[in-house]
Amino acid sequence: MHIPDGYLDLSIAALFFILSIAVIGYSIFKLKNEKLTSLFGILSAAIFAAQMLNWPIPGGTSAHYVGGSLAGILLGPYAGSLAMAIVLTIQTLVFNDGGITAWGANVWNMAVVNVFIGYYTYRALQKIDRVLASFIAGWIGITVAAIFAGMQIGLSTSFAYGLSITVPVMGIWHAILGVIEGVITAGVIGYIATRRMDFLEKKETGKKSSALVFIMIVLSPVFAYLAEEVGYSEPMENAAKILELEEMRIFEGIFPDYTFPGFDPYIGALISGSIGVLVVLAISLAIRYAYSSRKNP
Repeated sequence: MHIPDGYLDLSIAALFFILSIAVIGYSIFKLKNEKLTSLFGILSAAIFAAQMLNWPIPGGTSAHYVGGSLAGILLGPYAGSLAMAIVLTIQTLVFNDGGITAWGANVWNMAVVNVFIGYYTYRALQKIDRVLASFIAGWIGITVAAIFAGMQIGLSTSFAYGLSITVPVMGIWHAILGVIEGVITAGVIGYIATRRMDFLEKKETGKKSSALVFIMIVLSPVFAYLAEEVGYSEPMENAAKILELEEMRIFEGIFPDYTFPGFDPYIGALISGSIGVLVVLAISLAIRYAYSSRKNP
């Protein structure tokens, strides 16, 4: 789902830079009258950690949880969009997970489309069944986001394939993998609704949430090892091969591809991933503190 440099025409990239900055800016404006709780920081860090867990899927691809719909459901569309934008920005600048020129497109797909569609789908269906609503929200959010990615690369002239090829390739891959996204989203919301309804209302976290983030970080090298051992790659990489796209990196990142200089790749993933989680958490908590300070001078 993370579009790298070289896949988009500069005109397409610039358009989505403007659109994404506009939506994130509007989200920040809307949040001026809302309280950002501890959930904002912990969920941002948890989504970053969860996206490091790549598991093999039959058919030669692998998947990882994106979490845009979950962020929208738990935080609301504006805070959820801001949280996802923080995650995506750190992934781009520190790990080269998504290109700098494609930052606007990636934020639009995963921090805007995924979050807002997931949120409003959940809101529309939650009175029927909360768990079913969260499953559909998780599935449709990631699927529509992938379709947007297909549209962006299909409209670009960097390669010979148009919308009739790129949209089905991205949409079908992620419609299948979106089932897992929906199941995880439904599982989280279902558990919270059953065991911790106050969590949805107060949006405050405890030690268990922090422990879960730590566990996901520790497990990330294991999942990376399993995916690599069976020769699996992400749907975007498979789509790139089908569409004959070539990545053109203009910035390698501080820890490219979640590696750490001088260390085994899997240990490096653990170290760099831990740093990434701490950076995301620090930025999210700083934003939360800034909002709190402004409200309570």
